[in-house]
Amino acid sequence: MIEGKQSPNYQTRSDELSLWEQSAADDNPSPGLFVDYYRTLVRHKTLIVLAAVACACVALLSQLTTQPTYRTRTSLNIQSVNSDFLNLHSVNPTSSTPSDTLVQTQVKLLQSDALIDRVTTHLRNQPHPGFILRNDLLSQLQRFIHLGGMTQIPYEDMLTETAKSLKIKPMGITQLIEITCDSVDATFAANFCNALTREFREIDLESRGDEAKRTSDWLVRQAGDIRQKAEESEKRLVAATKGDGLILSEQGNSVGEDGLRSMQSELVRARGARMEIEAKLATRQAANQTAAVEESPAYAADKVRLSELQTQLAALVPPLTESNPRVIHLRAQIHQVEENLSKEKLASERKLQDEYDAAKQREALLVNAYSTQESHVSSTLQRSSEVSLLRKEVESEQQFYQTLLQRAKEAGFASAMPASTIRVVDAAKVPQMPALPRRIPTILSGLFIGGFIGLLLAFYRERSTALLRAPGDSERLLRTDELGVIPSPQPIRRLISARNLQLTTGIPRKTLTSGASHAALETARWNDNFSLVAEAYRNTTISILNSNHKRTATSYAISSPSAGEGKTTVTCNIGVALSKARLRVVLIDGDLRKPSLHQVFSVSNKIGLRQILSGQRIPLTDFCHATDFENLSVISAGSGEDTTVELLHSKELGKLIAQLALQFDVILVDTPPMLHMADARIIAKEVERTILVFRAGVTTQKDALSARTMLSRDEIKVVGTILNDFNPRTTGDYGYYASYAAYRKGSEEHAAVRS
Repeated sequence: MIEGKQSPNYQTRSDELSLWEQSAADDNPSPGLFVDYYRTLVRHKTLIVLAAVACACVALLSQLTTQPTYRTRTSLNIQSVNSDFLNLHSVNPTSSTPSDTLVQTQVKLLQSDALIDRVTTHLRNQPHPGFILRNDLLSQLQRFIHLGGMTQIPYEDMLTETAKSLKIKPMGITQLIEITCDSVDATFAANFCNALTREFREIDLESRGDEAKRTSDWLVRQAGDIRQKAEESEKRLVAATKGDGLILSEQGNSVGEDGLRSMQSELVRARGARMEIEAKLATRQAANQTAAVEESPAYAADKVRLSELQTQLAALVPPLTESNPRVIHLRAQIHQVEENLSKEKLASERKLQDEYDAAKQREALLVNAYSTQESHVSSTLQRSSEVSLLRKEVESEQQFYQTLLQRAKEAGFASAMPASTIRVVDAAKVPQMPALPRRIPTILSGLFIGGFIGLLLAFYRERSTALLRAPGDSERLLRTDELGVIPSPQPIRRLISARNLQLTTGIPRKTLTSGASHAALETARWNDNFSLVAEAYRNTTISILNSNHKRTATSYAISSPSAGEGKTTVTCNIGVALSKARLRVVLIDGDLRKPSLHQVFSVSNKIGLRQILSGQRIPLTDFCHATDFENLSVISAGSGEDTTVELLHSKELGKLIAQLALQFDVILVDTPPMLHMADARIIAKEVERTILVFRAGVTTQKDALSARTMLSRDEIKVVGTILNDFNPRTTGDYGYYASYAAYRKGSEEHAAVRS
């Protein structure tokens, strides 16, 4: 075959492509990681949406059996105790000033089992129904259609579950506490919260009142005991004094001690007076005069009179003589004054001596009296100390008794006026709407979880199954020319206006019979000057023709790795495109197992390739049928039950290809998938070139490599590949055909202006 001669050239071509790809990879780096992630999301958006919707439906269905739960709330204000009121700080041993832990302590008290048990006992003792009806959607439906089922909830179970749902928390840095509880019955939820606050306030009042009463009773008992002790102490005090006047003074001393102290003071004063007089006598004896005489008014007056008389006498003598009457008279007066002075001196000395004797006598008496009193006080000192201690004890007990009596009265007032530190700010109200289930958030959560699961599945599928998706993938993978990219018709209708590009109308309807097989030609719209699909096939045919540098008659086998990849559609449209290029084209239906070309072009399948391969001599005009497209003919598969593989191994196939090459420019053979059947490989050995068709997003890289490897081992020349059914939306490249749409729009506008 021709392929055997071109094997070295094929190897050289592969090396050149390898070098070219390496250079292209260096010049044009692959898209970033985030672009790959984005394209993965776009390719698997249907899976992600389905997973999200499925999880949302599951979440919605789960709400059918979910009992609606009602939530109510109440808030309390924790007030501090005013310990100054009625002097509570002194009579209540547990009253304290506000602290930072007050609110936290009250929260723990509200959560205590004792309070919860008290509330549940109170509600259990109240009149109540034995059960309540379930209110979930399924139970409502059962009751509506009168079906049996468990549609009741026992009251005891509801009470227990409501108690478990109780939540208590402080509100910020305030002294407020928020209490919430959930119940399947709205009224019961409000009743439970209100009963909790009511019981908590009653416990607070009871505890404070009982504590104040216990304190008052204890103080009264203690006051009675102290009073009895005070009376006994007074009796011991009276017995200790024995009625002898041993009475304590204000300083706590006995009367004898006070007299002794007074007598001592008098004795000191008497000794001082005696020593003063004694000093005066000693001075007088030393100076021949006493301080008392000098201080006597009469004595002083006589001294002044004497001095005056002597002065007068000195003034008269001389010149007068002693015989002068005036002098004699003055002498007589002076003598009289001197006598008076002598008398005053003697009287003063006698008086001073009498005072000294009296002072000395008084001192002696005081000494005797002090000695007597001192001995008396010494004898009673021990008894006086005992009496003093008894008196202090009596005073202390009397004072303590009065204090206890006062505190007992204050505690009695406090117990009679109990004040609660709990104030209800907002009472619990019956909720109108259930808090649970939250259907919309649940559905949104289901959507989110489902979307996340779908995302994981999408990435798993992306990583576990490598597919050919975008233009250039097959060229990089197989190092083979990519002859063309055929767009997917349906996504193009969404990307570009179908009215503008006219993608839904194919060849004239009168030439086609009804059937899904005609879709292969309809979407190309070969009669339209602007058809995106037709233009893609025209580009592909140009690539095929350019690959044949000698422009000689060439035969091509068109195959794909697996079924459903669109090889028949591609074969038909390439044949039409080549015929539009004024080339004589013949299409051979080489898929003897599942023929379809006769349906696409509405030709007879009675005589075809099967009859030729079986050795029948039939004129070419009998099995080569003309189509509605000029220059395009079709050879159908033919009818019969002969074994396909045996027919293909017939030498008649090569003869047929050679015969057709004389009358047609291009021969296209539509073959079956090649991975699981040998038909395509047998046919490819009889033609010059082979074209592989891959479907974007369907053909795996593994299958593509396997098909390419099989053909290389068979030394079959692969002219290139065609990427079929490419959808830009799956790769996130929404602007892939934007330039074509813009060009089409500009052409229409130009045509409209010209007309």
